[in-house]
Amino acid sequence: MEDRYQSFAYDYDEFGRIEEYLGAEAAFFQQVFSENKFKSVLDCACGTGQHLYMLSEMDLEVTGSDYSKAMLEVAERNLSERGKEIPLTQCDFRYLEEVHKEKFDAIVCLTTALPHMHTEQDLVTALKSMKGRLNKDGMLILTQGTTHHNLSLPPIEVVVNRMDFSRIFVKEQNDEFQTIHVLDLYHSPERMENNQYDIVYKIILDEEYHRLLTKVGFKKIQIYGDYDRSPYDKQSKRLIVVAQ
Repeated sequence: MEDRYQSFAYDYDEFGRIEEYLGAEAAFFQQVFSENKFKSVLDCACGTGQHLYMLSEMDLEVTGSDYSKAMLEVAERNLSERGKEIPLTQCDFRYLEEVHKEKFDAIVCLTTALPHMHTEQDLVTALKSMKGRLNKDGMLILTQGTTHHNLSLPPIEVVVNRMDFSRIFVKEQNDEFQTIHVLDLYHSPERMENNQYDIVYKIILDEEYHRLLTKVGFKKIQIYGDYDRSPYDKQSKRLIVVAQ
């Protein structure tokens, strides 16, 4: 499988510092994990470490893995700079058992990571692998920004706009896939540079998640539209899946 973040990883955090994930999202995870008395969690698509940092602030045993070696390199630097020592390994989340021999109370796969899988076979393989690494009564949490509402928005979105840098999403989609062309524009005396990164997501929405998770054997499936655990509907701006 191609590492789509081999170059993008080193500029990815122009979205914002990893400490910025300590708001409503952190409160959601803290509440869910406390209610279930979870102690161990694997972030199987940890990227540059933003959620690892967030989870490490909750007195949890945190482990991270990602397919992209470049992302892991940035994650290691980010966490080290903040005094965090978290185990990181390179791993394809379709085959977690090849690297992670232990099991976890919770596995998270966040920020539209699962839709990088474009076929039913790969999606089922990944979800089975995640389920297989969970302890009894363990929980899988998936989050994404792809929703019925967000798919209806205009195709051009400015997601970062600073004096020295702009990040623009140009989106195109059909019934099955959404492609996001990420345009990075650096415009300062120190750095004048333009880059483009293309990310292709399979469109997976609430009913499809129910079907896929049921197919691989999850029994209790809840889908929320925000971190306040309000039910998902067609106006939701987030899609959060919790499965046990």
